[in-house]
Amino acid sequence: MSEELPHVAHVLMPERGMFLVCLPEGFDSPYGTRCIVQLDYGEDVAEVRCAATYDPEIHGPRMPGFRLIRPLAPEDTERLEANEQLAESMCVTFLKLAAADGHAALRIVHRRLSFGRERLFIRFVAPEKTRPDLSRPCSEIRRLFNATVNVWQLGPRDEVALTGALGPCGRRCCCCDWQARYPQGLTTDRVRAQSGSAAIAPNGICGRYRCCLAFE
Repeated sequence: MSEELPHVAHVLMPERGMFLVCLPEGFDSPYGTRCIVQLDYGEDVAEVRCAATYDPEIHGPRMPGFRLIRPLAPEDTERLEANEQLAESMCVTFLKLAAADGHAALRIVHRRLSFGRERLFIRFVAPEKTRPDLSRPCSEIRRLFNATVNVWQLGPRDEVALTGALGPCGRRCCCCDWQARYPQGLTTDRVRAQSGSAAIAPNGICGRYRCCLAFE
């Protein structure tokens, strides 16, 4: 009976979001395969993380509405390169509009146009304690390029997780390697006890407490 059930897979987006998608019949999906997936906003590129037979107790009572279309093909390279150039042009316009609204200090850390060109993803950092209103730049990009803008302001941890970095230990930071969520409950007393010595820096590259302190 289990062989008759559909197969599903978790796929990882470039922005580190995870979705559950239905697999086409007979699809072989090894870990790390880059594929075209159909999401609520259109077609996009994702990476297969794990695939399994659909189980309501594990995957939820309802089948996922998203689906995997096909593996990424060599002929898709040209479109991905064109999307990269178009995303850069869109971000130049976005920053000009933001500067005109008094937000000249914004710095875009990550930008990407979806495979179907329906959505522009922007991850940015701003001066400390500011939350800029970017509604006008977003609406103008939608009007000019017919694409919805998904903007997200990054904190220090988020920036490191997205861009990647090496920790004080010499290995990739936990947040940009394997860690899905930041650990909770790291208090000053606990950090001092875990560090064991004042000579050991408790802070990571982002300036926040090292995530590994929660697992030691």
